[in-house]
Amino acid sequence: MVVIRAGLAGVAAVFAAGVWLVAAPFALGCQPAGAGWTGATKTDVILGGLLAAAGFAGLFCVTAGRVAELYADARPAASLAATADRENSGS
Repeated sequence: MVVIRAGLAGVAAVFAAGVWLVAAPFALGCQPAGAGWTGATKTDVILGGLLAAAGFAGLFCVTAGRVAELYADARPAASLAATADRENSGS
């Protein structure tokens, strides 16, 4: 469970860094309003978008991995419950 939380924190940080890189040129006033995008702004937006997409995909993958673990843990419990039901019903 600690690994899942650490994984989620890591990819959430990557996602947040990507979002910040996209927003930073505009939020900090480095990109003049109404002017064409500077080279630095283009670089920040492109790399930030890539980081945000990678972070989002990572969040999805870590969550999907945890769901798979939960299903794997539930299978033995379900088979034990079915066996107990059969034994209690007299079949």
